[in-house]
Amino acid sequence: MDQQSLFISQAKQQFDCLFQAKKAGQNVVALKHRAEGFFYAGELLGLVDKPLLQQLMEQSYLEVFGVALSKVSSYQTERKQALENEFYQYFEEPAFHRVRS
Repeated sequence: MDQQSLFISQAKQQFDCLFQAKKAGQNVVALKHRAEGFFYAGELLGLVDKPLLQQLMEQSYLEVFGVALSKVSSYQTERKQALENEFYQYFEEPAFHRVRS
């Protein structure tokens, strides 16, 4: 296994570990900072680039949480807009109906 493949494998494990801890409700600040440093080092060494890391992160998030990361961010944007516009009817609908798969 070459260094790039090894790094990509380890990056995937970092994402999995981070999202598993987040799902379990643990404090992930230290894990997040450790992973960010690891990813930055990989970029500096030319082993990965941002689009590849983004792809690995989205894949891992989907595997752990069962929902695409893009769906989560769109839900958060909708929620923020509803609060800003005082559209409180948005919150009367149960959350599991608002998050579209």
